[in-house]
Amino acid sequence: MADYQEYRRRILHRRWRRVFIIVALLALVALLSAIVLMGSVSLAENTEESAETPATAEPMVSLPIDFSPGMPADPDGFTLGDGTWSYEDPTISVQVTQKRKAECDYWVAHIKIADASQLRTMSAGGFDSTRTVKGTIMAKRSNAILAIDGDYFCYTGIGYIVRQGTEYLDHLRGDRDVLLIDEDGDFHYVLRPKRNSLDGTVDGKKVINSFFFGPVLVREGKAVLNPMAEGMAFDEPRQRMAIAQVGPLEYMAICCASQARGSMGMTLQQFARLCADEGAYIAYNLDGGDSTMMIFNGEKINDVLNENTRAISDIVYFASAWTGEEANE
Repeated sequence: MADYQEYRRRILHRRWRRVFIIVALLALVALLSAIVLMGSVSLAENTEESAETPATAEPMVSLPIDFSPGMPADPDGFTLGDGTWSYEDPTISVQVTQKRKAECDYWVAHIKIADASQLRTMSAGGFDSTRTVKGTIMAKRSNAILAIDGDYFCYTGIGYIVRQGTEYLDHLRGDRDVLLIDEDGDFHYVLRPKRNSLDGTVDGKKVINSFFFGPVLVREGKAVLNPMAEGMAFDEPRQRMAIAQVGPLEYMAICCASQARGSMGMTLQQFARLCADEGAYIAYNLDGGDSTMMIFNGEKINDVLNENTRAISDIVYFASAWTGEEANE
């Protein structure tokens, strides 16, 4: 009898163990099914949300290193005041102010850009051409927010000319300072370099634009005076133009009026000191005289009563890189 009871106990134990295993397996299957279902719902929700939400729009582009124009300006970005001109969008800020010092009117533009490609150059007919046109025409063609005259590269037939990454001329004689602008938009000056002394790079970076006019006016924040500046009317009051770097991707353009219409013009020494006083870290003298022009939104704004403004060969300009679309947060 005892043996029979033990046998029944073992049978019942085995049955309950089987029931327990079956119940556990059923519970595991149910749990796995729930997880798969939840994942499917989540994936469907994400897919639906992705379909309803457009991809994040890039608010700016890096402009190509060629002679294509900048992005069109935002018409709502312009503001005009009494002796002030300004523009702003997510990629560029331009502030221009007319001032007066030493009985001479002058204009100073402060420019901040988001990408080095927004500092650009353009010529009237190619940098292997001697063609000239009005600076305002080139500024409009290039969608320039702000443009200034360049170095009249075709006037002398000598120099070191690199524009938008392409070298056009290397015919130096050691008589003029050269300005180099690298791929990061930083300025470098070379004092009176000789032929074949420049190789298209500076501090390991590619030269994108170079200028041959000079001289250097400000070095490391201090005005430098060079009475040997050849052909620059060093001690004569003249209308003058300079381009300067203030900091990373931050620049200035400065020009002064001629000896007319209530202004006295400036000597090169006075002009160098003006650039330093306005905050330039490196400043370089460009073509002046009747070539001097500062163009904002396609219109000349400096010395507007001067009827002797000449056609020029090239401009330096700052352009927008904004696509016109705000990025989604």
